[in-house]
Amino acid sequence: MKDSDAINRLKDIFKSPMLQINVLAALTGACAALMTWIFISMSKGIQNIFYGDSFIHNSLEGSDREWLIIFIPALGGLITGIIIEYWSKDAKGAGVPIVMEAVAVKKARLSAKKAVAKCFASAASIGTGMSLGRVGPMIVICSTIGSEIGQRAGKTVEETRTMIGCGAASAITAAFNAPLGGVLFAIELIMAELKTRSFIPIVIAAVIATTVGRSLTGDVAAFDSIPHYTLSSPIEYPFYIVLGIIIGLAAAIFIKLMNLVEDKIEKFDNVPLPLRTCIGGLCVGLIALSFPHVLGNGFDVTSDLISLDTDSNDNLIVGNSFPIDTDVSSGVGSLLIFILSIMALKIIATSVSIGSGGSGGIFTPSLFIGAAIGAGLGLVLNSYGIVSHPGAFALVGMAAFVASTTRATLTAIVLLFEMTATYEIILPLMLSCVVADAVCYVLSEHSFYTSKLAKRGINVDLGAGQDLMRMIRVKEAMSSDVITIKPHEPLEVALQIIEDTGHMGLPVVNEQEELYGIITWSDIHEAVLKHERHMTVKDYCTTDLITITPEDTLTQALDSLGYKEISHLPVVRKENDKKIIGIITKGDLIKAYNKRRFVQKKMSWQD
Repeated sequence: MKDSDAINRLKDIFKSPMLQINVLAALTGACAALMTWIFISMSKGIQNIFYGDSFIHNSLEGSDREWLIIFIPALGGLITGIIIEYWSKDAKGAGVPIVMEAVAVKKARLSAKKAVAKCFASAASIGTGMSLGRVGPMIVICSTIGSEIGQRAGKTVEETRTMIGCGAASAITAAFNAPLGGVLFAIELIMAELKTRSFIPIVIAAVIATTVGRSLTGDVAAFDSIPHYTLSSPIEYPFYIVLGIIIGLAAAIFIKLMNLVEDKIEKFDNVPLPLRTCIGGLCVGLIALSFPHVLGNGFDVTSDLISLDTDSNDNLIVGNSFPIDTDVSSGVGSLLIFILSIMALKIIATSVSIGSGGSGGIFTPSLFIGAAIGAGLGLVLNSYGIVSHPGAFALVGMAAFVASTTRATLTAIVLLFEMTATYEIILPLMLSCVVADAVCYVLSEHSFYTSKLAKRGINVDLGAGQDLMRMIRVKEAMSSDVITIKPHEPLEVALQIIEDTGHMGLPVVNEQEELYGIITWSDIHEAVLKHERHMTVKDYCTTDLITITPEDTLTQALDSLGYKEISHLPVVRKENDKKIIGIITKGDLIKAYNKRRFVQKKMSWQD
């Protein structure tokens, strides 16, 4: 081989799109791991200022200033509200829906300005004790790094989507020291696909993020001190099914409650956002005065819940997060009441924190709630001698609740294995997770993340591929310039309009400009065959109409067109189905669909 041939081949390798995207993926993984460490350090630093090392055994505990714990989350809420109001509106809430929306419908564009605002707002919320998690903000921050790298490198929308997946995977990886969980999270929730062209870069990003993350924080599991749990007997399987059913019901209630609280609070739009987030923080502070366990992401409490076990004398081992006066020698009644109480209060505190406009995620609060439900069932079964490890049910409940609320069941299973470094209860874990997910799906069509998008008319399909028709609304494809005709007009007039405009149908409106019917070329052709061209539009128009609204999706429009094999569909106002505002045809659907597909092939920085 000549030297020139070798050089040319080497140049071709360096120009390879796959090589370029993998190099960018590695860069994304390294930057994401570093930013994750910075963000966690920020939130912990704020926590140390106000509480010390622990939310529960905080520096105010037992002092004459203990009442100040009421106002610390309120201060954090106020700061968060100011950042959101005057810096970026998108800094509120969990953040993951923003990433999912960017991948699905916004050409993989995420704003660095909004990510920085999210970083500071979330650090203020979580550090001061609002009941929120760090995972959501970290996914936004790291996904934005991937988006920015993809755009700056001149990659296509499809390639930039992959870079966002690399960022999301790196965030989970660095946060929990869980590379497999990070990869699966990106595939299940962010990319919603499994293809070699995206899978390889995501794996590379996760590997690099793991390497950088471990060099910064060490190679330890997120929960590194839990007992060695095993499945004592196959008799326990039915109880894990019961746990899955309970978790699924609780997850559906949790999703609906958070959305309900948020909807109710948003109706007070005359109250400034900073004041709303401040009041939300105040509510959390009032709960924390008696139960500081609800503060922050609750990681320490979760760790103690999944560590509930018995010693050689069958006495319960209680963690440091529980009250020191908890009496377990006479039974588990007081401990069970305490665990169920902090579980219910955590749900309320998280709903208020999210609903009032706080900035943070629900991933780690979900771990807390699921672990508490599992621990409660485990304690009851342990008191009857059915199971010997109540903490095992807490462990499984933790994963099952995350699987239900996020619909990332495979991620939850693998993530728990990586976070706890235990494999012995993988079978009951899988069983409870799928049962919980199925129950929650029956009661709540959307996960917590997709419910936020659905309220804005964005339907994200979390199947093997994304259906573009479900992500485009009718108002994006319809024609607003509608030519109409009156019922009393002769058919000859309708025929002339159709010939002049090329339209195959005309909406018919009465004197009050209300939709009366529709007349098409086939209707007029039928009149011609019957030698009745002298008749009026009213005699031949169709009045049994199928209509659609601007907020419906193209999938719904296509179903309606196919229902009666028609080609035109009047678009009416949602609140008044007689007021026509547009018309949509099969051709309009095809053009909108092709336009969205073409966007996927453009460069991410192109308009």
